Parts: sequence; C-alpha cells; structure tokens
Amino acid sequence: VVVIGIGGSYAGTKAVDDAIAHKYQGWIDQASAQIPIVYAGHNLSESELVELIDLMDAKQPLVNIISKSGTTTEPSVAFRVIRRYLEQRFGVEQSARRIVATTDKDKGVLRSLAEEQGYKTFPIPADIGGRFSVLSCVGLIPLALAGYDIKLLLEGADGVFESIRSADDLSQEPVVQYAAARIAAFESGKAVEVLAIPEPRLIGVLEWWKQLFGESEGKDGKGLVPTGLVFTTDLHSLGQMVQDGVRNLFETVITCKNATKTGGASVERSIKVPHLSGNCDQLNYLEGRSISEINMAAIKASQLAHFDGGVPGVELNIATVDLHTLGALFAFFEVSCAIGGVLLKVNPFDQPGVEEYKKNLFGLMGKPGYEELGGSIRSRL
Repeated sequence: VVVIGIGGSYAGTKAVDDAIAHKYQGWIDQASAQIPIVYAGHNLSESELVELIDLMDAKQPLVNIISKSGTTTEPSVAFRVIRRYLEQRFGVEQSARRIVATTDKDKGVLRSLAEEQGYKTFPIPADIGGRFSVLSCVGLIPLALAGYDIKLLLEGADGVFESIRSADDLSQEPVVQYAAARIAAFESGKAVEVLAIPEPRLIGVLEWWKQLFGESEGKDGKGLVPTGLVFTTDLHSLGQMVQDGVRNLFETVITCKNATKTGGASVERSIKVPHLSGNCDQLNYLEGRSISEINMAAIKASQLAHFDGGVPGVELNIATVDLHTLGALFAFFEVSCAIGGVLLKVNPFDQPGVEEYKKNLFGLMGKPGYEELGGSIRSRL
C-alpha cells in the first residue's frame, strides 16, 4: 500500500503501522501475509521516489492519494510520477482500479480527477484538519487496506471520549490535567516540551504528536516547541541537554508496563538477560531480568534525574502498545491540544504560518500569478 500525503495525511497511519507491524517481517518471510505500507509525497526527495519505484517494480502496488485540494506541491508531484508509472505498467484502465483517492467531498483538483478517471474515493470531513484526521477515513482507509482492525482504534478513542462525556468533575480527567500542566509550564516561562517515548516503535507517534501541537499552538508568539526523546538512545545524546542545559524545558514521559509487541506478525515473548560465567561484563546483577524491566528502570532513573536537574514534567502510563491503546492516545492528545489552544487563546484548528513557505515556493518555481513575488524572492536570495 503506497500512501501519498504530507503532514496529517500520512503521519497517523505511519504512527500505527510503525508501532504494530513487525519491523523485519519482509526480510524474514518474503511470502508474509502482512501487507507493507510505504509512503510518498511527504518530502521532495528524488532519491526516495526512485527507490520507491524500484520497490513497486517488485510488488503489486495499491495507491492511496490523500489530499483535500489536490494541489499541495509534495503529494501532487509524487502522485503525478506514480500515476504515470502505474499507467505505463498496467494501462490506464487497470491503473485506475489501483488508485484510491481520499479528498474533498465536492470540490478540488483531486476530486475532479478522481471522477474523471473513475478512482474509488472517500470524502475528507470538511470540519477536520489534517493533524486531527487520523481517526477519520484519512488514517483509517490505508490501515484497513493493509489489513488492520480499525475498529479497535476507534474503540480505544471512544473510551477517552466517553470518559470525558460522563465525568462529574472534568478537572479530574487526565486529558484536562495534561492540558493544564502544559499551559502552566508555558506561563511559567518554559519554551520547549520534550515528549519521551519508551520504545523506538513509537517514533511515529512522536512525529504525529509534534505536528499536532506544533501546528495547533504555535501562533502569536505562543506555545511550547514540541520535540522528543527516544529512550534510552537519546539519553546518550540529547540527555545531556535535558539534564544540564537551558532550564526552559517541560518533559512528558510515556511509560509502558508491557512494551512487547502483540500485534501484526509478532508473537508476544520476553527476553531475559542470560547467565555468563566469569561475569566479565559485570552484568550478572541483571541476570534473569527482562529487557523491558531494565528499560523501565532506566526510564524511571532518567525521570528522577531530570526532575532533580530542574525539569518539571508529567507521566502518561499505558499498559501496552496495541491498536486499542493507540486509538486512546490519539483521542487523548487531540482533546488536550484543543483545550490547550483555548487556554492559550489561539485557534488550534488553523495553520496560517504553513502557507508562507508555499507562497515562496510558488514564486521560486514560477507558478502563474506568482511572478512578481518570485522576482522579489530571487533578488533577496
């Protein structure tokens, strides 16, 4: 499944797939039933597009183009290239059956093209921005095409929404407490929020979270800059800055009691530190303990060290990493983000700053109507 999109049009899908799919399944079993998801249109890397075409040559690609307008530069360029590839390989009629368009219900370039070519389509809800769209058809369609049980994602999200709806005292709801803690950090002079994740498989969630809060709150000179740490890798790099650098940080740590993969093609299992005669590496004090247990201890040790170093923070605990939990995390962060925008007195649902680079790009590349701007930019450069 080739997902073409940028920002919220692909980040949620990638967050789920990275967290659940077996990282090496395609290497282990070429005949695996697991359907891989790959991505295009989220950058302008020519080399990545070349390598993607090489992959498509060896596979039977199904393409999901996701764009409300159909004119955003990165996905539109990628789709033009991939559409031509499909038509040359399969013919116009057969290639149309391999393309699914997720776009505006009534208008836009992609909507017109889809109707003209006969693509299967799904409508992007008009009142949902890209970074809030993972639980809509934007995120659900490519995951369903790859074989994921998307109902589990929605059930996890519903649990968060129902808890909020039925709460007697909203101030006791974690989703509200997290939003309040973040705004309190900002108002006390903090400038950066570090989201620390316990597993590399959650890097996709981290990237999705960065867009969600960065685009929603970064307005009018306000908002915490969202960045992240991957435990324990980054404790040996950015950890020094968090521990001992400028004291403008607020830290949110996700902890997980059971981080062993249980979804996709994985089999739940635990690896324990074996015995070593002679104890030459001096690790026998860890003998018999699981890697997850040691990882959790390292996270707790770093939390305490960072707090003692002047970095306040909160902890979000999840029981495991599965589709249900991911759906709950998406809902939790989206609602907290909306509340935070209200508290900051900014609109969390627009992104006017994103449009500035687009205008400059149109001018530099000579898009009709932007000639004067292009001349001005070239003289400045």
